[in-house]
Amino acid sequence: MRDYKNVKVPRKYRTAAGRASVKRVEAGRAGGRTGKSAAGFKTVLLNVLVVVVLAGGSWLGWQAYLLLTQAEVFQISGVDVKGVRHLGEADLEGIAGMFKGQNIFRVDLDAAARRAHANPWVKEIRIYRRLPNRISMTVVERVPGAILVTGAGRYLIDNEAVVIERTAIGEVSAWPLPVVAVKDCKANPGEPVNAEGMAEALTLLAEISVRGGWRLSNVMVKANSPETLSVVYASHEFKIGSGNYSEKLRRLAEVMADVKQRGLDIAYVDLRPERQAAAMVEKNADQRTRPKAKSRR
Repeated sequence: MRDYKNVKVPRKYRTAAGRASVKRVEAGRAGGRTGKSAAGFKTVLLNVLVVVVLAGGSWLGWQAYLLLTQAEVFQISGVDVKGVRHLGEADLEGIAGMFKGQNIFRVDLDAAARRAHANPWVKEIRIYRRLPNRISMTVVERVPGAILVTGAGRYLIDNEAVVIERTAIGEVSAWPLPVVAVKDCKANPGEPVNAEGMAEALTLLAEISVRGGWRLSNVMVKANSPETLSVVYASHEFKIGSGNYSEKLRRLAEVMADVKQRGLDIAYVDLRPERQAAAMVEKNADQRTRPKAKSRR
């Protein structure tokens, strides 16, 4: 049996397993726990400060709200109105009355605008606050453009065919406006007229106004339908029909100049055929009406 106690192992066969290794470990005493506790305390303190600041801001905001909504200095003292020509005192009182005694910050401007638009005379309205205690209203009223005559009565309408108000026969003279006659149609104040030929009638009136030479207060447009659209003027009827109004009125002017030069009396002129006009001529009141005389232009 061999004894290996005193056997020397060559260096190249030695391994690192047998070597002793030293690791340095730094261990604090109680400093780690103390640092964590300090950080937690700062976080709690910061959260408390945030809550205090928010609570204080909310309280100040509430106090400011109470000041703005309850202070007498912000109680509405009056309403300034611009652009009114036809609205009466009762109409204005109905619109502006809701502001009386209200706080300028709490009053509902949208509700006031809706109330104003319920009046057929009001086309547009702008309402805004003027600090500390006044309201301003700028009104755009509807402008009467014609008198609508139906089987149910007479009405003022604007150039968009919106009914403004009903008028009596005696009141029509106060409005030197052309007349649009429709047999049957719906005509409620504040709503557009639902007659089929109304839009064409207003377009024709606009063209007549632009051309000049017509006394608009003596013009009547029969607008039962676009196809039968006609104008009654100076005891004569001019059958216009639908569309191409500029050209038709130009031809009408030529026909009427020719009629005047010849000294003829006419019952009506039909301008509905394209590029020609047919006139019913009467020589005098005692003779029968002659057949239609056509003139091509």
